[in-house]
Amino acid sequence: MTNDHTEHMDEWALHAYADGELSPEQRAEVEALMARDPEAARKVADWKRQRELLKTAFDGVLDEPVPARMSATLRRPAGPPRVSPWLAMAAAVLLLLCGGLAGWFLKGEQPAAMADLGREALEAHSVFAVEVRHPVEVKGDDKDHLQAWLSKRVGTAFTVPDLTEQGYALLGGRLLSGEEGPAAMLMYEDQKGQRLSVLLASPGTDMETALKVEEQGKLIACTWQDGKLAVAVAGEMARDPMMALAKAVYEKLEG
Repeated sequence: MTNDHTEHMDEWALHAYADGELSPEQRAEVEALMARDPEAARKVADWKRQRELLKTAFDGVLDEPVPARMSATLRRPAGPPRVSPWLAMAAAVLLLLCGGLAGWFLKGEQPAAMADLGREALEAHSVFAVEVRHPVEVKGDDKDHLQAWLSKRVGTAFTVPDLTEQGYALLGGRLLSGEEGPAAMLMYEDQKGQRLSVLLASPGTDMETALKVEEQGKLIACTWQDGKLAVAVAGEMARDPMMALAKAVYEKLEG
C-alpha cells in the first residue's frame, strides 16, 4: 500500500483491513482513504457482515461429524471430488476465520448459466408473487402431478421441497422458459402472505457449485448447482432468513 493509491485502494489492503491484519499505522491509512471513498467503505462493511453471518450460521457445521456419504467419497480411489454447496460454505468459513480471504466465498465464480438463473428467479418472483388469483399454473394440492410434470419438462427428476417446518405452504408451480431451457418455478406462502419462489433447471452440466447470493432492491436470491440440478431461491426478505430457507430447500431436495 503506497501513496499512489490514495483514490483507489488495492483489494488486498481492504481485505487485510477487514481481517484485522494491518498494523495500527496501516489501519489509520486505510481508514483515511475509506473516508474519501464510500464505495470502498461499503465493501469492507459488507465483507465484515458476511463474515459474521457465516460464522453465526455455520460455526456448528465445523463441529459436526463427517457424513458417511462424504467419507465414502473421500475414500473413492478415482474421479473428481464432489462437494456440496453447504460443505463449500463450511470450508469458506474455515478460510474466512483464518483471515485474508474475506468476501471470497459469496463472490466465488459460477457458470454463466447460474448467474442467469439467479436473475431469472428474481424477475419471475417480482412478476408472479404479486398475482392474487393466478400465481401458479398447477396448485399445490395436486403435488404429485406438479412434481411429475415439471421434472419431465426440466429433464431432471426432483422432489418438491416440503417447507411446512419453515412456515411455508406450497401454493403450486408453473413452467418457465429460461435462458438455458425449461425451468420449474415453485411458489410458497407463509401465514402472513409472504411468498417464496424456488426455480429449478437443468443446465446440461453435472457439477457442484458454492452458494451465491444476489440482491436486487428488496429482493434476494440464493443460487447453487448440485449435480444436474441448478436451484435458485428468491423472495423479498433479509439475507439471514433467506440463507436459512435456501439451506432448508437444499436439504429437502437432498432427501
